[in-house]
Amino acid sequence: MIPAVGMINGDRRDYSWGMVPGGKRYGRCGIRIDSAGRRVQPPDALRGDIARIMLYMRDTYGFRLSRQDARLFAAWDELDPVDAWERKRQARIARLQGMENGYVVGEDQL
Repeated sequence: MIPAVGMINGDRRDYSWGMVPGGKRYGRCGIRIDSAGRRVQPPDALRGDIARIMLYMRDTYGFRLSRQDARLFAAWDELDPVDAWERKRQARIARLQGMENGYVVGEDQL
């Protein structure tokens, strides 16, 4: 889970992550939401974070990803590498649940 502005989260609904050429914008926030296409494009700086969470959920809990989504998340992982905040966040979560996200700590390969 990642904190989100309530209005944006409400507009996002349960739409799929993806690339959105147009869509609704929210001021300076880089998110775009295409309600007609039911797709959400996260800001550049969060794409890798989201990709690594989704891939972790697939590997750990059997969350189903389409081949297209898996390729998209692999690309986002490459374009937005792990940063210090993501490592710190992952370490806090691992202390609480006893498991690490290998995509963040560098154990898993896409």
